[in-house]
Amino acid sequence: MTTTTQRLVDYYHWAIDNGDPKTEEWPLVATPWPTISLVAMYLFIVKVGPKVMEKREAYSLREVLIVYNFALVLLSGWMVYEFIASVLDIPNFNLLCDSVPYVRDDARQNRLARVCYVYWLSKFLEYLDTFFFILRKKNNQVTFLHVYHHASMCVLWWMVCKWIPGGVSYFGATCNSFVHVIMYAYYGLSAIGPQMRPYLWWKRYITRLQLTQFVLVLGEVSAALYLDCGYSRNWLYLCGAYSVSLLVLFANFYIKSYLDKNKKSE
Repeated sequence: MTTTTQRLVDYYHWAIDNGDPKTEEWPLVATPWPTISLVAMYLFIVKVGPKVMEKREAYSLREVLIVYNFALVLLSGWMVYEFIASVLDIPNFNLLCDSVPYVRDDARQNRLARVCYVYWLSKFLEYLDTFFFILRKKNNQVTFLHVYHHASMCVLWWMVCKWIPGGVSYFGATCNSFVHVIMYAYYGLSAIGPQMRPYLWWKRYITRLQLTQFVLVLGEVSAALYLDCGYSRNWLYLCGAYSVSLLVLFANFYIKSYLDKNKKSE
């Protein structure tokens, strides 16, 4: 084994052994390999699923979609509440920048860590979005943006749960959970049937809300970097870069889906 390889191995073991003690014994958190395996499974299904369905009839899944989407509305709403209630319950919590104390026995910090963990697990549940598209033969919905977002969030939020399940990690997750309340409500209503179409004129505003989310997260990242409260600066840089990538991809989607169509219809 070369010196460089040995250093990387040593660093890996050091990093794995120095996670947040609040979450170190929680399922799937100890090492990245369960997450990597689940993401690999997801990408494999994305690749082969459309080929498997190619000569099969599309599934309707109407009842399943109604239950699934409204269940995620409830779950997302609960997470919004828990994130806000958790940070407000922590004495002297700075909403713009707060560090993550590496302690086990603080019930308030554990509450915030727990909702971070549930939020991360919900990203695996949302893989069903993609699987339902494939089963319904809506392959045009399985875009690079869609797959990139679903796969990457699981990896990034494993990192949060492993090392920084608290502090200002709450902000982006709260914004995203709020957006998902609106988004899954739209999908749930849409699944009811064509009679709901007159009431679903607000689809484009969901993408606008998503774009606003990324701008707010970038603002929070900038504030946290400026205040330098002890929260991981490496994570803030990564979160900022990731938010920029999503902002660009969602903006491109919005332009192609709505602005270009408006120009063609004129």
